[in-house]
Amino acid sequence: MRRIRRLLLAGSLLLASAPVGAAVQTAHAGTQQTYLVVYNQQAVPAGAASTISAAGGTVVATYGAIGVAVVRSDSASFRSNLMKDSRIQGISATGAFGTRINDGVVDDTTATVDTSAPAPGNDNLSALQWDMDQISAPAARAINGGSPSVTVGDIDTGLDYTHPDLAANVDFGNSASCVSGVANPSPSAWNDDNGHGTHTAGTIAAAKNGIGIVGVAPNVKIAAIKAGNAAGYFFPEAVVCAFMWAGTHNIQVTNNSYFADPWLFNCKNDSDQRAIWDAERRAIKFAMKNGTIVVAAIGNQADDLAHPTFDATSPDDTTPVTRAVTNACAVVPVEVPGVIR
Repeated sequence: MRRIRRLLLAGSLLLASAPVGAAVQTAHAGTQQTYLVVYNQQAVPAGAASTISAAGGTVVATYGAIGVAVVRSDSASFRSNLMKDSRIQGISATGAFGTRINDGVVDDTTATVDTSAPAPGNDNLSALQWDMDQISAPAARAINGGSPSVTVGDIDTGLDYTHPDLAANVDFGNSASCVSGVANPSPSAWNDDNGHGTHTAGTIAAAKNGIGIVGVAPNVKIAAIKAGNAAGYFFPEAVVCAFMWAGTHNIQVTNNSYFADPWLFNCKNDSDQRAIWDAERRAIKFAMKNGTIVVAAIGNQADDLAHPTFDATSPDDTTPVTRAVTNACAVVPVEVPGVIR
Protein backbone atom coordinates (compact mmCIF):
# COMPACT_ATOMS: atom_id res chain seq x y z
CA MET A 1 0.00 0.00 0.00
CA ARG A 2 1.12 3.53 -0.54
CA ARG A 3 1.60 6.25 2.02
CA ILE A 4 2.04 9.91 1.09
CA ARG A 5 4.35 10.78 3.94
CA ARG A 6 7.76 9.15 4.18
CA LEU A 7 7.70 9.65 7.93
CA LEU A 8 5.54 6.54 8.11
CA LEU A 9 8.61 4.43 7.41
CA ALA A 10 10.51 5.68 10.43
CA GLY A 11 9.50 6.78 13.90
CA SER A 12 10.82 7.37 17.36
CA LEU A 13 11.15 4.34 19.59
CA LEU A 14 10.46 6.47 22.65
CA LEU A 15 7.05 5.46 23.95
CA ALA A 16 4.72 8.03 25.40
CA SER A 17 3.82 7.71 29.03
CA ALA A 18 0.11 7.60 28.22
CA PRO A 19 -1.86 4.38 28.88
CA VAL A 20 -1.66 1.66 26.25
CA GLY A 21 -3.71 2.66 23.23
CA ALA A 22 -4.73 5.99 24.72
CA ALA A 23 -6.61 8.17 22.26
CA VAL A 24 -6.31 11.85 21.56
CA GLN A 25 -9.66 13.61 21.89
CA THR A 26 -11.17 13.84 18.40
CA ALA A 27 -14.12 16.17 19.00
CA HIS A 28 -13.52 19.89 19.08
CA ALA A 29 -15.91 22.44 20.55
CA GLY A 30 -17.75 24.34 17.87
CA THR A 31 -16.17 22.34 15.05
CA GLN A 32 -18.31 20.40 12.60
CA GLN A 33 -17.52 16.73 13.06
CA THR A 34 -18.58 13.47 11.45
CA TYR A 35 -19.48 10.65 13.83
CA LEU A 36 -20.11 6.95 13.51
CA VAL A 37 -22.98 5.88 15.75
CA VAL A 38 -22.98 2.13 16.39
CA TYR A 39 -26.15 0.57 17.81
CA ASN A 40 -26.33 -2.49 20.02
CA GLN A 41 -28.42 -4.33 17.46
CA GLN A 42 -27.62 -4.97 13.80
CA ALA A 43 -30.26 -2.40 12.88
CA VAL A 44 -30.86 1.33 13.19
CA PRO A 45 -33.89 1.64 15.51
CA ALA A 46 -37.03 3.58 14.73
CA GLY A 47 -36.85 7.14 15.94
CA ALA A 48 -33.05 7.25 15.72
CA ALA A 49 -33.09 10.40 13.58
CA SER A 50 -35.20 12.23 16.16
CA THR A 51 -32.91 11.21 19.00
CA ILE A 52 -29.85 12.27 17.03
CA SER A 53 -31.47 15.61 16.18
CA ALA A 54 -32.37 16.22 19.82
CA ALA A 55 -28.72 15.63 20.77
CA GLY A 56 -27.58 18.24 18.25
CA GLY A 57 -26.78 16.12 15.20
CA THR A 58 -27.97 15.50 11.64
CA VAL A 59 -28.12 12.09 9.99
CA VAL A 60 -25.97 11.81 6.86
CA ALA A 61 -26.58 8.12 6.15
CA THR A 62 -27.91 5.01 7.85
CA TYR A 63 -26.79 1.45 7.26
CA GLY A 64 -29.58 -0.56 8.81
CA ALA A 65 -28.10 -3.94 7.89
CA ILE A 66 -25.21 -3.37 10.28
CA GLY A 67 -26.74 -0.95 12.80
CA VAL A 68 -24.55 2.05 11.94
CA ALA A 69 -25.43 5.70 11.29
CA VAL A 70 -23.18 8.42 9.89
CA VAL A 71 -23.95 11.71 11.64
CA ARG A 72 -22.72 15.32 11.55
CA SER A 73 -22.72 17.74 14.47
CA ASP A 74 -21.00 20.95 15.57
CA SER A 75 -22.01 20.51 19.20
CA ALA A 76 -19.17 19.81 21.62
CA SER A 77 -21.63 17.92 23.84
CA PHE A 78 -23.14 15.85 21.03
CA ARG A 79 -21.40 12.59 21.87
CA SER A 80 -22.14 12.76 25.59
CA ASN A 81 -25.75 13.72 24.92
CA LEU A 82 -26.37 10.92 22.44
CA MET A 83 -24.63 8.28 24.57
CA LYS A 84 -27.59 8.60 26.97
CA ASP A 85 -29.54 6.53 24.44
CA SER A 86 -29.27 2.99 25.83
CA ARG A 87 -29.69 1.53 22.34
CA ILE A 88 -26.26 2.84 21.36
CA GLN A 89 -23.13 0.73 21.76
CA GLY A 90 -20.63 3.45 20.92
CA ILE A 91 -19.96 6.76 19.14
CA SER A 92 -16.72 7.91 17.56
CA ALA A 93 -15.77 11.16 15.85
CA THR A 94 -14.07 10.35 12.58
CA GLY A 95 -12.47 13.60 11.46
CA ALA A 96 -9.50 15.75 12.43
CA PHE A 97 -7.05 12.86 12.34
CA GLY A 98 -6.01 10.68 9.47
CA THR A 99 -3.45 8.41 7.88
CA ARG A 100 -2.53 9.16 4.30
CA ILE A 101 -1.35 6.78 1.64
CA ASN A 102 2.14 6.92 0.17
CA ASP A 103 4.37 5.28 -2.40
CA GLY A 104 4.89 1.58 -1.98
CA VAL A 105 3.55 -1.76 -3.11
CA VAL A 106 0.05 -3.12 -3.46
CA ASP A 107 -1.47 -6.52 -2.88
CA ASP A 108 -4.04 -7.40 -5.52
CA THR A 109 -6.13 -10.43 -6.34
CA THR A 110 -8.33 -11.97 -8.96
CA ALA A 111 -10.68 -14.92 -9.21
CA THR A 112 -9.94 -18.00 -11.29
CA VAL A 113 -12.76 -18.97 -13.63
CA ASP A 114 -12.42 -22.09 -15.77
CA THR A 115 -14.08 -20.48 -18.77
CA SER A 116 -11.77 -17.46 -18.78
CA ALA A 117 -9.72 -16.63 -21.83
CA PRO A 118 -5.93 -16.46 -21.60
CA ALA A 119 -4.13 -13.15 -22.01
CA PRO A 120 -0.80 -14.02 -23.62
CA GLY A 121 1.92 -11.61 -24.59
CA ASN A 122 3.04 -8.27 -23.24
CA ASP A 123 2.46 -4.56 -23.77
CA ASN A 124 5.17 -2.06 -24.66
CA LEU A 125 6.06 -1.27 -21.03
CA SER A 126 5.77 -4.81 -19.69
CA ALA A 127 9.53 -5.25 -19.59
CA LEU A 128 9.57 -2.74 -16.74
CA GLN A 129 7.07 -4.70 -14.66
CA TRP A 130 9.53 -6.54 -12.45
CA ASP A 131 6.79 -7.11 -9.90
CA MET A 132 4.75 -9.12 -12.38
CA ASP A 133 7.76 -11.24 -13.19
CA GLN A 134 8.29 -11.95 -9.50
CA ILE A 135 4.82 -13.44 -9.17
CA SER A 136 4.97 -15.19 -12.57
CA ALA A 137 2.02 -13.16 -13.81
CA PRO A 138 2.85 -13.51 -17.53
CA ALA A 139 2.81 -17.30 -17.23
CA ALA A 140 -0.41 -17.20 -15.25
CA ARG A 141 -2.10 -14.89 -17.76
CA ALA A 142 -1.20 -17.27 -20.57
CA ILE A 143 -3.41 -19.84 -18.82
CA ASN A 144 -6.10 -17.58 -17.41
CA GLY A 145 -6.40 -13.84 -17.86
CA GLY A 146 -9.47 -13.49 -15.68
CA SER A 147 -13.11 -13.32 -16.70
CA PRO A 148 -15.22 -10.28 -17.60
CA SER A 149 -17.92 -11.86 -15.44
CA VAL A 150 -15.77 -11.01 -12.42
CA THR A 151 -15.81 -7.47 -11.03
CA VAL A 152 -12.98 -6.40 -8.75
CA GLY A 153 -13.86 -3.44 -6.54
CA ASP A 154 -10.84 -1.23 -6.01
CA ILE A 155 -11.52 0.56 -2.71
CA ASP A 156 -9.17 3.46 -3.19
CA THR A 157 -9.10 7.07 -4.41
CA GLY A 158 -11.20 6.34 -7.50
CA LEU A 159 -9.81 5.75 -10.98
CA ASP A 160 -9.30 7.62 -14.22
CA TYR A 161 -12.00 6.03 -16.35
CA THR A 162 -10.57 7.68 -19.50
CA HIS A 163 -7.18 6.02 -19.10
CA PRO A 164 -6.47 3.95 -22.24
CA ASP A 165 -5.27 0.99 -20.20
CA LEU A 166 -8.42 0.97 -18.03
CA ALA A 167 -11.32 2.38 -20.06
CA ALA A 168 -12.31 -0.93 -21.65
CA ASN A 169 -12.51 -2.69 -18.29
CA VAL A 170 -14.25 -0.07 -16.14
CA ASP A 171 -17.54 -1.23 -14.60
CA PHE A 172 -19.46 2.03 -14.54
CA GLY A 173 -22.61 0.51 -13.11
CA ASN A 174 -20.88 -0.76 -9.98
CA SER A 175 -18.61 2.24 -9.31
CA ALA A 176 -19.33 4.93 -6.74
CA SER A 177 -17.77 7.52 -4.48
CA CYS A 178 -18.21 6.95 -0.75
CA VAL A 179 -16.06 9.83 0.47
CA SER A 180 -18.99 11.60 2.13
CA GLY A 181 -20.28 8.42 3.76
CA VAL A 182 -23.09 8.18 1.20
CA ALA A 183 -22.61 6.38 -2.13
CA ASN A 184 -22.60 8.64 -5.20
CA PRO A 185 -22.50 6.68 -8.49
CA SER A 186 -21.78 9.69 -10.72
CA PRO A 187 -18.52 9.15 -12.64
CA SER A 188 -17.46 12.70 -11.83
CA ALA A 189 -17.67 11.81 -8.14
CA TRP A 190 -15.51 8.69 -8.32
CA ASN A 191 -12.99 10.02 -10.82
CA ASP A 192 -9.49 9.80 -9.34
CA ASP A 193 -8.26 13.13 -7.95
CA ASN A 194 -5.24 11.63 -6.19
CA GLY A 195 -3.66 9.08 -8.55
CA HIS A 196 -3.28 6.14 -6.19
CA GLY A 197 -6.51 4.47 -7.24
CA THR A 198 -5.61 4.60 -10.92
CA HIS A 199 -2.25 3.04 -10.05
CA THR A 200 -3.76 0.11 -8.13
CA ALA A 201 -6.52 -0.35 -10.72
CA GLY A 202 -3.85 -0.70 -13.38
CA THR A 203 -2.00 -3.29 -11.33
CA ILE A 204 -5.22 -5.27 -11.09
CA ALA A 205 -6.81 -4.90 -14.51
CA ALA A 206 -4.79 -2.89 -17.03
CA ALA A 207 -5.91 -4.20 -20.41
CA LYS A 208 -3.81 -6.30 -22.76
CA ASN A 209 -3.95 -3.80 -25.62
CA GLY A 210 -0.39 -3.35 -26.84
CA ILE A 211 0.27 -0.15 -24.90
CA GLY A 212 1.43 0.58 -21.37
CA ILE A 213 1.35 -2.26 -18.88
CA VAL A 214 -0.70 -5.41 -18.32
CA GLY A 215 -2.57 -6.03 -15.07
CA VAL A 216 -2.66 -9.21 -13.04
CA ALA A 217 -6.04 -10.06 -14.57
CA PRO A 218 -6.52 -7.96 -17.73
CA ASN A 219 -9.84 -9.56 -18.66
CA VAL A 220 -11.74 -8.72 -15.46
CA LYS A 221 -13.94 -5.70 -14.86
CA ILE A 222 -12.77 -3.05 -12.41
CA ALA A 223 -15.14 -0.97 -10.29
CA ALA A 224 -13.95 2.19 -8.60
CA ILE A 225 -15.19 2.40 -5.01
CA LYS A 226 -13.78 5.74 -3.97
CA ALA A 227 -13.11 5.91 -0.22
CA GLY A 228 -9.94 8.02 -0.27
CA ASN A 229 -10.18 11.75 -0.87
CA ALA A 230 -7.89 13.97 -2.96
CA ALA A 231 -5.41 14.23 -0.09
CA GLY A 232 -5.34 10.46 0.34
CA TYR A 233 -7.29 10.16 3.60
CA PHE A 234 -9.62 7.22 4.18
CA PHE A 235 -12.04 8.29 6.89
CA PRO A 236 -14.25 5.72 8.65
CA GLU A 237 -17.58 6.81 7.17
CA ALA A 238 -16.11 6.32 3.68
CA VAL A 239 -14.72 2.87 4.54
CA VAL A 240 -18.07 1.74 5.98
CA CYS A 241 -19.92 3.02 2.92
CA ALA A 242 -17.43 1.33 0.56
CA PHE A 243 -17.91 -2.13 2.01
CA MET A 244 -21.67 -1.73 2.18
CA TRP A 245 -21.59 -0.79 -1.51
CA ALA A 246 -19.43 -3.80 -2.36
CA GLY A 247 -21.74 -6.13 -0.46
CA THR A 248 -24.81 -4.94 -2.32
CA HIS A 249 -23.41 -4.64 -5.85
CA ASN A 250 -22.12 -8.11 -6.72
CA ILE A 251 -18.47 -7.20 -6.19
CA GLN A 252 -16.66 -10.54 -6.07
CA VAL A 253 -13.31 -9.20 -4.82
CA THR A 254 -12.14 -5.95 -3.23
CA ASN A 255 -8.60 -4.65 -3.20
CA ASN A 256 -7.66 -2.50 -0.18
CA SER A 257 -4.28 -0.79 -0.31
CA TYR A 258 -4.61 1.60 2.61
CA PHE A 259 -4.94 1.88 6.37
CA ALA A 260 -8.32 3.13 7.53
CA ASP A 261 -8.31 6.29 9.61
CA PRO A 262 -8.04 7.73 12.12
CA TRP A 263 -5.17 5.62 13.53
CA LEU A 264 -2.69 3.21 12.02
CA PHE A 265 -3.56 1.01 15.00
CA ASN A 266 -7.18 1.30 16.11
CA CYS A 267 -7.45 0.32 19.77
CA LYS A 268 -10.55 -1.68 20.60
CA ASN A 269 -10.02 -1.14 24.34
CA ASP A 270 -10.45 2.63 23.93
CA SER A 271 -14.02 3.90 24.14
CA ASP A 272 -13.49 6.59 21.51
CA GLN A 273 -11.84 4.29 18.98
CA ARG A 274 -13.91 1.16 19.57
CA ALA A 275 -17.00 2.39 17.69
CA ILE A 276 -14.87 2.93 14.58
CA TRP A 277 -13.49 -0.60 14.83
CA ASP A 278 -16.97 -2.03 15.38
CA ALA A 279 -18.55 -0.13 12.48
CA GLU A 280 -15.81 -0.99 10.00
CA ARG A 281 -15.70 -4.62 11.13
CA ARG A 282 -19.47 -4.93 10.71
CA ALA A 283 -19.33 -3.43 7.22
CA ILE A 284 -16.49 -5.73 6.14
CA LYS A 285 -18.29 -8.75 7.59
CA PHE A 286 -21.46 -7.70 5.73
CA ALA A 287 -19.56 -7.61 2.42
CA MET A 288 -17.99 -11.00 3.05
CA LYS A 289 -21.34 -12.57 4.00
CA ASN A 290 -22.68 -11.32 0.68
CA GLY A 291 -19.97 -13.08 -1.30
CA THR A 292 -17.23 -10.45 -1.48
CA ILE A 293 -13.64 -11.61 -0.97
CA VAL A 294 -11.71 -8.89 0.86
CA VAL A 295 -7.98 -8.60 0.17
CA ALA A 296 -5.84 -6.03 1.97
CA ALA A 297 -2.21 -4.93 1.95
CA ILE A 298 -0.34 -5.72 5.14
CA GLY A 299 1.73 -2.51 5.09
CA ASN A 300 5.10 -1.09 4.17
CA GLN A 301 6.56 -0.52 7.60
CA ALA A 302 7.74 -4.03 8.54
CA ASP A 303 5.47 -3.98 11.60
CA ASP A 304 4.96 -7.27 13.40
CA LEU A 305 1.19 -7.11 13.50
CA ALA A 306 1.08 -10.19 15.73
CA HIS A 307 3.14 -8.39 18.39
CA PRO A 308 2.69 -4.62 17.99
CA THR A 309 4.52 -2.43 20.50
CA PHE A 310 4.23 1.21 19.39
CA ASP A 311 2.58 3.49 16.86
CA ALA A 312 4.63 6.52 15.82
CA THR A 313 2.58 7.23 12.71
CA SER A 314 -0.75 8.58 13.88
CA PRO A 315 -2.32 11.03 13.51
CA ASP A 316 -0.29 12.16 10.50
CA ASP A 317 -2.60 14.89 9.28
CA THR A 318 -1.62 16.88 12.37
CA THR A 319 1.30 15.85 14.59
CA PRO A 320 1.98 12.15 15.11
CA VAL A 321 1.81 11.03 18.75
CA THR A 322 4.06 8.11 19.65
CA ARG A 323 2.08 5.73 21.81
CA ALA A 324 2.38 2.21 23.11
CA VAL A 325 0.05 -0.34 21.53
CA THR A 326 -0.73 -3.99 22.16
CA ASN A 327 -2.82 -6.69 20.52
CA ALA A 328 -5.85 -4.76 21.75
CA CYS A 329 -5.07 -2.48 18.81
CA ALA A 330 -5.53 -3.53 15.19
CA VAL A 331 -4.95 -2.22 11.68
CA VAL A 332 -8.09 -1.90 9.54
CA PRO A 333 -8.90 -3.52 7.20
CA VAL A 334 -6.03 -6.02 7.14
CA GLU A 335 -6.54 -7.34 10.68
CA VAL A 336 -10.30 -7.72 10.52
CA PRO A 337 -11.07 -11.47 10.77
CA GLY A 338 -11.62 -13.07 7.37
CA VAL A 339 -9.61 -10.53 5.38
CA ILE A 340 -6.96 -12.07 3.11
CA ARG A 341 -3.51 -10.53 3.46
